[in-house]
Amino acid sequence: MKKTLGLAGAAAALILLITGCNDTLRQFITPIPLPGGNPSNLSHAVVLSTNPVGVGSNLHIDVSGDSVVGVVNTGPNPSFMGKSNNKVFVFNSDNTITSYLALLPLQTNPQVVTQPSTVSGAIGGGTSSVGNFYVTNSSSANASMISNGAAAVTDVLSVGTQPVAVAGGLSNSKIYIVNRGSNSVTPVSTADNTILPAITVGTSPIWAVMSSDGIHVFVVNQGSNNVSVIDTLLDIVIATVPVGASPNYAVYESKLQRLYVSNTGSNSISVIDASRIDLAATPQQLPTNIGNVAISGAPTSVAALADGTKAYAALGGCPVGTNQLTIVSAATSGACTGNSVSVIDVVALKEKKVIPAGSGTLSIDAAGNSSRVYVVNANDRTVSIIKTTTDTVDSTLPTPQQSLGCVNPAACPQNVKQIPFLVRVFP
Repeated sequence: MKKTLGLAGAAAALILLITGCNDTLRQFITPIPLPGGNPSNLSHAVVLSTNPVGVGSNLHIDVSGDSVVGVVNTGPNPSFMGKSNNKVFVFNSDNTITSYLALLPLQTNPQVVTQPSTVSGAIGGGTSSVGNFYVTNSSSANASMISNGAAAVTDVLSVGTQPVAVAGGLSNSKIYIVNRGSNSVTPVSTADNTILPAITVGTSPIWAVMSSDGIHVFVVNQGSNNVSVIDTLLDIVIATVPVGASPNYAVYESKLQRLYVSNTGSNSISVIDASRIDLAATPQQLPTNIGNVAISGAPTSVAALADGTKAYAALGGCPVGTNQLTIVSAATSGACTGNSVSVIDVVALKEKKVIPAGSGTLSIDAAGNSSRVYVVNANDRTVSIIKTTTDTVDSTLPTPQQSLGCVNPAACPQNVKQIPFLVRVFP
């Protein structure tokens, strides 16, 4: 009963917020009631839209009800969205970061963190075990730390050349910063921000993810077509695992202890088994690539269900090598023409089905309860909601065409440029 009243209150608040806005605006932020809705803990799929000449926005979709429950303005031309345990962090082109509580889009005022003048090129980020958020500044070879509970940068760390990504988690007191330009990873002790010796990895690393137990970090090397596996106790590379051509992204699935890697140059998803790593065994048991699953297009991103049953790839059809550094330009130029999602059988290691979606399927993520998958269609400016029980698109929602502050489209045409390119499910 309390949950029902809470959802009703959120819907009422949303209607009050948009009163006075134009008809076009009302069309996309009015909650869309659908029958049913699976009981679950509160969870939102958050879709980030960029705007080359104006402010962008985050669209919040309630996972249990498949309805829009809020739209939050970000800063100008956002390029990345990071997540901590309970907060959204959006990187804007004016060197600011918009942050707010992820599950309360209408009840909290977004905080705007202005980065120091000594940093530039924010492009990636991740959280530490105590909730501090770290930002990789690719142009200034450093990383900013936003302390948990503070709306300000409280430390700037010198790292390698062109840092682009952060791997961290609740089970480790270190974070790992990926340096694309120096082919290295910088470990940082999050107890006092001590910089530890750099770890050499493959060529042009672009992404990294930490295992849920905090023991391993997997680094995606786009230039050398492999994944470096770091033991976080020893801070050394224990294995280099070949994958497909030009990999750009990876997710770690905890139940089967597998890493799924999207390969933009070979129309495949690589599956790395990390379930039996044992350095003390003779011979040592190391992570291995158990299959490069051929799929029906060039993947841009990949998601895995938490229950370990399936994986899904967004077949964006983007230029080879598209990654988080170039995804915004690919989205705004219309260079990504893919329009489908691949369903991967993780037991047989083969493509099980191809689901038609909108045009420009750039980004994909799965709900924590494994009931839904969300895919962003950049060219159509929509997000498709896939029910995993049937592997069909259950509904499609439009993303914002203009910012909430625009009452008269003729007076603010710069706000009619929003293009969705990224989705993340919170928590």
